[in-house]
Amino acid sequence: MPSATIFLLMSCLLFSSGCGYHRLDREPRKAAWAQKGETIRLARFRNLTPKLGLEDRFTKALESRIVAASPWKLVPPGEPSRWVLQGTLEQYESRPLGLTLGNGSDKASAGSASRVEIKVVASVELLDGQTGAVVLSRRHLTFSNQYRVDQNFASFDDREVQVIESLADDFAESFLTQLLEGTD
Repeated sequence: MPSATIFLLMSCLLFSSGCGYHRLDREPRKAAWAQKGETIRLARFRNLTPKLGLEDRFTKALESRIVAASPWKLVPPGEPSRWVLQGTLEQYESRPLGLTLGNGSDKASAGSASRVEIKVVASVELLDGQTGAVVLSRRHLTFSNQYRVDQNFASFDDREVQVIESLADDFAESFLTQLLEGTD
């Protein structure tokens, strides 16, 4: 048998038999709750932290992500829905990471924070809207971010709010990705 024919025969056998390897990230994994057109209601987050208004930012971020990038139709609070998403903000921590040493002209700023880290811990549950049973639960999801503190203390609150909004958006994106992919 000519070598070209043997090569062709071996190539066909190799490609048709496969090696058993396949990529899991290419497998479609549809969660039962990720059906297009079903309704979901977002319950207001409970805030167990001392940071007032934190629940509003996290609820709003999740609401925006659901509307923009989910298969569900978001229904207003109090309306019946196929699914209900509820969450609890469990911890809010703001801590200094670095201190300024001050300079020759401004000794008063010595010892103040130069960087601050904000950490938020939340738990979220997806409930069956018809039975109230917990379908999926994610506990102690932790998100943190840092920011540099400007010595102009008037801008301190603005920076903190920006970081909180960024954390809320990161949380909403991450949680919805896990939820829609059905990952455990």
